[in-house]
Amino acid sequence: MTPLGGEPASAELERLGAQCLATATEWIAYGESGEARAVPWPSVDAFRASMDVRLPEQGVDESSLLEKMRAILYNSVNPWTERFLEKLYSAPAVVSILGDMLLGVMNASVHVFSASPILTMIEEQCAAALCERVGYGPQADGITMPGGAASNTLGVQVALLQKFGGVYRRGGVYALMKAYREQHGRVERGAYPAILTSASAHFSIARAAVAAGLGTDAVVHIRTDAHGRMDVRELERMCAEMQADAAHPQGVPLIVCATSGTTVLGAFDDVAAIAEVCRKYDLWLHVDASWGGAAAFLPHDAPERSVLAGLENAHSITINPHKLLGVTHQCSFLLVHDKSVLIPPSHSDGGYLFHVPAEDALDMATKTLGCGRRGDALKFYLVWLRYGTQGLGDHIAHGLRMAQALWQRLQRIPSLELGPHADPLFLQICVRPREQSVRALHAQLQAHGQFAVDYAPLDDGQEYLRLVVHPRTPWHVYEQLLAYLGEGRSY
Repeated sequence: MTPLGGEPASAELERLGAQCLATATEWIAYGESGEARAVPWPSVDAFRASMDVRLPEQGVDESSLLEKMRAILYNSVNPWTERFLEKLYSAPAVVSILGDMLLGVMNASVHVFSASPILTMIEEQCAAALCERVGYGPQADGITMPGGAASNTLGVQVALLQKFGGVYRRGGVYALMKAYREQHGRVERGAYPAILTSASAHFSIARAAVAAGLGTDAVVHIRTDAHGRMDVRELERMCAEMQADAAHPQGVPLIVCATSGTTVLGAFDDVAAIAEVCRKYDLWLHVDASWGGAAAFLPHDAPERSVLAGLENAHSITINPHKLLGVTHQCSFLLVHDKSVLIPPSHSDGGYLFHVPAEDALDMATKTLGCGRRGDALKFYLVWLRYGTQGLGDHIAHGLRMAQALWQRLQRIPSLELGPHADPLFLQICVRPREQSVRALHAQLQAHGQFAVDYAPLDDGQEYLRLVVHPRTPWHVYEQLLAYLGEGRSY
């Protein structure tokens, strides 16, 4: 008998699972107590020396295994302190953690319906409901992907597949360039497909260009305005220039990637205006709403929801519930305005796996370039089920109110200088000390360990601390952070 099947799984899970859950609950309570550091180590070298992660030749006993699990937790960033403000995610909803547990127990791959019927139905429902929230019609569709970068990459690949009847699927970039030469008279570099995006776009757009075989030279960055939004007039000027010059050195425009909620400022591009440019020049519009797409849960008549105006005109959209909606990593969706763009021409390359017609769209893996798929939609489904559309909208609205309050408070601290900001303000505020460098202050925060805050360079050439306002983080945490940053550093 294999060592992996030495006893009934139910008995082993009952014994080890209870102890592991107790340890995890203890660690969460430790974070909530205020005693845990948000940054549990002063430096990378110190951390690497703190724990032995070598693998043994012989397996360890249960006591050693559980002790290692405990050590892993206590040597990790603890999001339950609510002081981990470094990234665009925070502690998840407990119900999403339970969803992760259910996924582990089921160990299902959502690639064909027969292997995971209920998870397929749940993914279909979540995608359809998200499409409705962003304003898509009944012909829309969506699918989960392992992260926003993967969703952006699939969005770019889907766009390429639609041009010239899908020649990219068969002949790749070479076939696209050949079609541009023959049908549009493009020559030399001017026949190369280009992706136009904001100078503040996420780096995954460039990665998507690499994954699609275009390379980073295919990405044309459009300048932003003072509030971090893509300059739409510059976008149109660039499109006109590239279209008019058959040998333009930056290629021929094919895709525009707008951003709803940039990484540093939280800026929202004017999607409605960008969509008009895309219609004029027959371009595919993809919107990376990984961060800001959660605003779709706000009521349709809420003034704050206006940042998403025009989103329904995008051909494809990326939204990450694992960022603002309390879903555990990873959970990302690619939504498309027309479900037909995700349907492959045939199953000729997977007849051993796919046994229903492609147009039925029953087997989820037919819609992606991958095969094995985790049922990440379940975690989102359980959070949505638990709190409802209204609860998730209230969650976002609460965060926006806190951001406004923090903005007002920062203006009254003379030792701090506010940096450029999104207009309207979203959930990030950039600030810098007047009397020392940002990196020096960041190093002090790192050594202090109570607050994890990141920094970033902006277009004005200066570096700023980026304060992320997470809706679930209590206000008193920001009060303590402000005390440290500019009111005596007393915390």
